[in-house]
Amino acid sequence: MNLSTLLLGLLKATRALVLLGVGALACSPASAADPACRSGNARVVFIGDSITGQGGGWLGAGYVFKIREALSAVYPDGKPDLVPLGGSGMGVGAWLSLARDAGIQRRELDVKGVEVAAALSQPADVMVVMLGMNDVLAPYVSDTDASLDQWISNYRELVGLLSVRLKPKVIALAGITPQTEAQDTPKNRVMARMNQRITALAEQLNARALPTSATYWEVLAQGRNTQADFTLAGDRIHPNSTGHIAVALAMLKGLGEEKAAAWLRQERLAKPLSSLKPTPAPAAPPLWLVASGIALRAWQDKPSDTDLAPSPIEHAIERREDFTKAPAKEGGAPLAWRAFQSGINLTDGANPGSVDFAGITFGQNFEAGYGARWIRTDTARRLKLELKSSGIGSVIHLTVWLNGQRLYSDMITREPKREASREVELRPGWNALVFKSCHRTWQWQQSVALTELDGSQPRGLEYRAAAP
Repeated sequence: MNLSTLLLGLLKATRALVLLGVGALACSPASAADPACRSGNARVVFIGDSITGQGGGWLGAGYVFKIREALSAVYPDGKPDLVPLGGSGMGVGAWLSLARDAGIQRRELDVKGVEVAAALSQPADVMVVMLGMNDVLAPYVSDTDASLDQWISNYRELVGLLSVRLKPKVIALAGITPQTEAQDTPKNRVMARMNQRITALAEQLNARALPTSATYWEVLAQGRNTQADFTLAGDRIHPNSTGHIAVALAMLKGLGEEKAAAWLRQERLAKPLSSLKPTPAPAAPPLWLVASGIALRAWQDKPSDTDLAPSPIEHAIERREDFTKAPAKEGGAPLAWRAFQSGINLTDGANPGSVDFAGITFGQNFEAGYGARWIRTDTARRLKLELKSSGIGSVIHLTVWLNGQRLYSDMITREPKREASREVELRPGWNALVFKSCHRTWQWQQSVALTELDGSQPRGLEYRAAAP
């Protein structure tokens, strides 16, 4: 046996022992419903991403503070030690790398003063893991079962490595909260499949499954019953103050802390929900015709000249032909075009010019998509074309045409405030407004809208999502 084979065998054996040890460190099935926080004296370590970083860094509003507040209310003599280890942008893979490499653990993540190595050096009564948002948002996974199965395998290994360090009496795995606030978007459908895997893993490990996702949807529905545009996350990712209450409530319930959960629901959640004012739903914005699924080669600063070279679709746009019938590439098939309407569940809400591809496609890195609409005016009009992008960490190259004329082609996410504008002239009759968006990573949203020159909404325009 050579040295490489021996080392590989030792690595596999060590990993197997780590994974085998997880079940022994987790709580037994008989104790699964018992209060886990030792009358408010538990040391609880939270492993997560920026939501956990916000949860422990957003003083008075983050979910860690809400948990401490609730435990202190029902256990006045308790002294909970709650440790938030949340890192922006981190998914299961990034945490696994951190857990494997002691050399990079002497660092702080999002919460200042909380060093990873120091936090992992002391035993914990409870270890809570809430990961998966960034794995879908970036994304670090694809929407295939094979990719998600590998993801949960890595998740299991991470739990094993952290359990060896923290020796928790209770392990708790939290569901992933939504990205966008519609359950039927492609990313949320994938998150539902990931949450099923998390629940199954919790059962395998005799760990607690924390209903953070289910409770989020429950509280969102309660608010929407009164206020049509109620939200738990302004950017459709990071919970707002009420969203953090929902997360804390779910964690307390899952940890068997029913009294603390009831206190939080009555004393902290009931007030914001009861203070909502009945409001009608925002007016539905005009439809877009959209298509996606063009795979670009990987790029860093901006798409290459080759990627930006006119495709058959763009040739058809500039010739004022039916671009929806043009193939995506020479010798290929046309894209599947369909009508799309933005709304309150997506990034930038019901903004009339918004297209959030999270409502259209799962959205892999280096994917491109199109949007088109036709606009009718009775007379020639001088207007302003307003372009912008909203989203966390997004990197987007945007190209826009009006009646076949290219008006803008640049990195919209590098513009000042991620905004740009052009003065344009609509001709009498129908005008074709088309854009191509090349997306590298994170959220994938842009707004392409016409306004009056003073920025006000134009009157007397007719919109449609099909060529006249």
